[in-house]
Amino acid sequence: MTDAETADRLVHRRARMMPALAAMFVAQQASYFTGTRMDEGTRLVNYVAIAGFLALSIVLLVGLAGFDGFKSAQVRALTNDENTRANRADALRFGFLATMIAALALYVLSLFEPLGAREAIHVLMTAGIAVALLRFGMLERRALKDG
Repeated sequence: MTDAETADRLVHRRARMMPALAAMFVAQQASYFTGTRMDEGTRLVNYVAIAGFLALSIVLLVGLAGFDGFKSAQVRALTNDENTRANRADALRFGFLATMIAALALYVLSLFEPLGAREAIHVLMTAGIAVALLRFGMLERRALKDG
């Protein structure tokens, strides 16, 4: 398979995976808020859930940032063209805005309901990462459809 074919396959896979990853990430967060929580005690399962959240968040952020050190330089250049870099920047901008909107909402909520720092951070990270993933996937799919 040539570098161009490999890059084309990876770009199509990335466009399909980003929205699916966002949905899985949000679903995983729902289990955090309805299931085990740190304020219930210091059980091992609580720490495992937090470690899973952090690991998944880091992996998704690295993917959003465009790290692809496992491919050749030619394939990386083809998969990170100018359009992809613009899409990534726009997605990260949307993620930042979603984080700020979530922060404002949490601020208002904290006036009526006490909120722990861990829960607030969870909501902020989930909003920012999920919205950025969705936006990037949507823009990449649109670019593939138009191109």
